[in-house]
Amino acid sequence: MQRVKNVEYDSDDLYDEEHEEYGDESDNRDSEQNRGSFAELTPVVRAELEEAGVQASDKAIEDALWNSFWDVGKSVVFLKNRNAPKQTPKKQEKAKSKFDQAAERSAKETGELNFPYVRLFPLVWCDVSGDVEERRGTVCAFPAMNWFHDVPWTLPLERQSHLVPALPLYRPRLLGGSSKLAKLAEERRKKAAATVVGGSSTDIDLSSLDRLTKPKDSKENDAPSSVAEPRKYPIRKKREPTPPPKEPTPPPPTEPEEEKPDLRASPTDFARTLSTNPMQGRTATAPTLADLLGTEQSEDPFKGPSPDDTVLKAQQRSKGRSLSKQTEALKLDSQSTQATVRSKGLDVPKLWAEEKAKRKPAAAFVVIGHVDHGKSTLMGRLLLDTGAVTQRDVNKYQKQAAEMNKSSFALAWVMDTGDEERERGVTFDFAQHHFSTPKADFTILDAPGHRDFVPNMIGGASMADMAVLVVDANQLESGMKGQTKEHILLAKAVGLKKVIVAINKLDAANPAWSQDLFEQVQADVRKLLLDSGFAEQDIKFVPCSGLGGANVVNAPKASSPAAWVSKAHFTLLQALERSIPPRSADQEVIRQPLRMQIVDVFRGGVTNPVSIAGRISSGSVQIGDIVTVRPSGEKATIRAIDVLDEAKDYAVAGQICSLHLSDIEAQHLRSGDLVCSLQHPVHGRRNVVLLIDVLEPLLPQPVDVHVGRLHVPATISQLVETVDGKGEQLKRRPRLLKVGQRARIKVSFEGSVPLVVGERVIVRSAGVTAAHGIVE
Repeated sequence: MQRVKNVEYDSDDLYDEEHEEYGDESDNRDSEQNRGSFAELTPVVRAELEEAGVQASDKAIEDALWNSFWDVGKSVVFLKNRNAPKQTPKKQEKAKSKFDQAAERSAKETGELNFPYVRLFPLVWCDVSGDVEERRGTVCAFPAMNWFHDVPWTLPLERQSHLVPALPLYRPRLLGGSSKLAKLAEERRKKAAATVVGGSSTDIDLSSLDRLTKPKDSKENDAPSSVAEPRKYPIRKKREPTPPPKEPTPPPPTEPEEEKPDLRASPTDFARTLSTNPMQGRTATAPTLADLLGTEQSEDPFKGPSPDDTVLKAQQRSKGRSLSKQTEALKLDSQSTQATVRSKGLDVPKLWAEEKAKRKPAAAFVVIGHVDHGKSTLMGRLLLDTGAVTQRDVNKYQKQAAEMNKSSFALAWVMDTGDEERERGVTFDFAQHHFSTPKADFTILDAPGHRDFVPNMIGGASMADMAVLVVDANQLESGMKGQTKEHILLAKAVGLKKVIVAINKLDAANPAWSQDLFEQVQADVRKLLLDSGFAEQDIKFVPCSGLGGANVVNAPKASSPAAWVSKAHFTLLQALERSIPPRSADQEVIRQPLRMQIVDVFRGGVTNPVSIAGRISSGSVQIGDIVTVRPSGEKATIRAIDVLDEAKDYAVAGQICSLHLSDIEAQHLRSGDLVCSLQHPVHGRRNVVLLIDVLEPLLPQPVDVHVGRLHVPATISQLVETVDGKGEQLKRRPRLLKVGQRARIKVSFEGSVPLVVGERVIVRSAGVTAAHGIVE
């Protein structure tokens, strides 16, 4: 069996040494270009080497430059390390121990230190140049020649003195632990033996350590007897003498207690009867009828002073700061911390009707459209040209944007105030800004265009009266596939009826301000709006350029390519002033109970630590009113009201206002909560029935329910029925809801949700708007 695979190579795959080229002309070291580099860099390297005191030849410098790819720093370091004088480390001599010193002294006494010494180990032949001193180790007390004096050698005598001992295979050690301690004991033993032989001392004169090291008289072959260790006893601490008894310290002098007034009143007859022990009455005489019913001569219990009179008299008798003054101080402190705000009792509907002739029309509009279609830039241009933002602020934004290479975002920064929004160039949450014209007051709600922030767009659209749809004339198709279509559906779902379509970036078209391009975009967007349910008379189209400012507030010049715009179309500001919805039912809505959804919770200032913002959907509110917040159920007092950044005494339905509260903590307030009147609160619900228009197929499934700023997870627990346009039943308990159907569904929440009958809701699932409808 053949285990090697046969591979047939083409002629092109074979290696040919003759035709192989290694590098080009630039790789040749002797080329003209490389020689020029050597001539330029060699003096630089040599100058740095001379400063360091290192000498190197031109050849070495050129080799270093060539190998380091012309890197001067690496070449200098290489040559420094190469030419630096090598310093051999001095061998550190090991300190000799006392035993080695004793061995040397004993060897000097014998006078044979200059002769080679041997060990009792096998010897090897070695050259005479071997260092005997380093190989000596433990030596005997006689020279090496005496060891071999009686051995017949066939070796010449001149070679016999050249014997050098071999290194031992092992180093013998004394038994019994450390060699140093054993040698010390051996020296002490020898010293003691020499002393005894000489007769200079006896056993009594030996020290305790010498007695332990003294050898016993025993035979040579006796086994060493084990010495029993002495028994150890715990050391008992010395008992300290009992200290003498201390004299009792006299107690500190007590200050005489201040006589406090007796604030207790004498008990009443009823209390005295309850507190009397029944055992005490055993020896008493039986009560008579007069005692039970009383007589006219009995004492009236109300003749005496009351408990309050007794307390007041005691307060007057007290010295220093009386209890009454303390009570007044406590009252003042409580009034300073929680100042009560009194209501003026205004007749808000009547005042609103009287001031109708004095005030200008007002409206709030939400700016919708796909991301990067120029919504924020267009609104920044509108605020700049109407005077709501100064040119100085725009110049500051333009300078800051230029530092981030985003100079075209300067006008968008008027609306995008967050650092992350400015850095990424994407609006996250809807921004709010006010501006006024001689004819009307407007509030801008700039909604985010990215699909990840659709809930924020729903919250902004629910506060508006109309919509401004911004479309990029050069990227209509991407907008139709993106958020343009969904934003139109959501605007219709929250109840907006009027829409202004701003066809933006016509100045960047090819050719600029192409009228054919505008009409084509107008036709496509008009069809989408009509299919979504908007009426023809409620739609207006405005060609404009947010970055250049043409036809936003001021009409383009007659000499410009956009001269055809002013002949047939309004400016964006004129379209806004002509699209303000009428408020014919204001009086009816104002007289209803207060309902306002919280959009934002913030700190209004030092005097207003807790503030909320939102749009009043029904009713009215004035300073001093007490309201309740649902679902927390906490109460709060209205301290101040701001409408269009101006302080007001009241606010009515349809206005976007800021309410500054007291008597409530910020932890009880959240976005989506409902502020309602104390007399007509909204009760929370866990199950509701919705009448919806289906945009995506639905089953009993988990969904997200959006009610303005409120975003609550829920579950479709039951598909009740499908209905027709009049609300009459078509099919009961359907298994599936298809696109285009109208149906009633039952939705369940995990917690209590404050919902009002008739409120508009949006149902989303998996990031897609699935249905919209109202609460039944």
